[in-house]
Amino acid sequence: MTRKVLLIPKGFLGDIILTSPTLAALKRSPGSISVSAVCSPSTAEILRRDRYVDSVLVYDRKGEHQGWKGLKAFADLLRAERFDVACSFQMSPRTAILLWLAGIPKRIGFSGSWVRYFYTTIVRRDGRAHDVLRNLALVESELDEGTREELNRLRVGDESDLSWAGLRAPDVDQDGLSSDVRAIVESRQTLVVLSPGSAWETKRWSVEGFRGVAESLIAKGVRVVLIGAKSDESVSAKVAEGLSLINLCGKTSINEMIALVDRAQCLVCNDSLALHIGSATKTPTVAIFCATSPRFGFGPWMNDSVVLEKGDLFCKPCRRHGSRGCPTGTHACMTGVSSREVVCAVDRFLGEQERGSGSGLLRVIKR
Repeated sequence: MTRKVLLIPKGFLGDIILTSPTLAALKRSPGSISVSAVCSPSTAEILRRDRYVDSVLVYDRKGEHQGWKGLKAFADLLRAERFDVACSFQMSPRTAILLWLAGIPKRIGFSGSWVRYFYTTIVRRDGRAHDVLRNLALVESELDEGTREELNRLRVGDESDLSWAGLRAPDVDQDGLSSDVRAIVESRQTLVVLSPGSAWETKRWSVEGFRGVAESLIAKGVRVVLIGAKSDESVSAKVAEGLSLINLCGKTSINEMIALVDRAQCLVCNDSLALHIGSATKTPTVAIFCATSPRFGFGPWMNDSVVLEKGDLFCKPCRRHGSRGCPTGTHACMTGVSSREVVCAVDRFLGEQERGSGSGLLRVIKR
């Protein structure tokens, strides 16, 4: 008999990618398991294209499912599906109440949830672990013994022969690439992708830093491409001004972003969606952490990577997800890493003959 499992990932695209090992782990277990996922309209596409997701249920809480009436209607929809277990990666009261209203017999949530008494099973959220491990811990009771043993190996840093635990992004739809992106992907020129944006201002490394990296790479004959969301266009325009690079910020789909990062010899980015795409495509990554810290569990995962951050700041991290503005007015975490340090890290990756020739270990360098 098929066991029906419902997952409720967090709402950002990066969070969806961080959930991908959990989907693979569930499908590795013997027996028949059907995996469904609840998501927002903006993340539905990436989940629909995941080979381990059997069905996607779109919860539009700003549209047709708005307010108490919408919440109850969606709960009725879930009830009709007759799920055996639901696992919520979110800690919002709304999600806990939704699953309770849906009458799902086994409801698993994190201990940090404000209304955890709506769950039947509580899992401690380890703030020191990588988010991949936290996500896997939430579904651990649904995994077979062999996968649980491999999860314990992951917890002590043993990643050998555990490819299922790597991040995944959907396979690139080649027909969905624009002519500009296709030309870049098919070119044989060395490519470095820069992603200078982030949803939070204090998570953005300085414009001067990204410009310095771009100038150095262009001088060496490397093709430089900027990517990012529409909201990052102003920052990318400042980075690109007067430089011979390709600025595709705000002009690509998620599919095209994945294709460009996958093609690149190196990715340079902030603590952002691009970082997780780099881990999913196994692209060597240089990540600059400004107001946040990889200790929160959102750093690179199972790909060759270097994290650069300014250490010894009394104010860092200022908030878990960064701030809209620097609380001290110094912007020290955003300017404390030099472009020279980033270029040195990039040069190290460009010097490797083939992807995957490195150790896959994360190196954190504090200045």
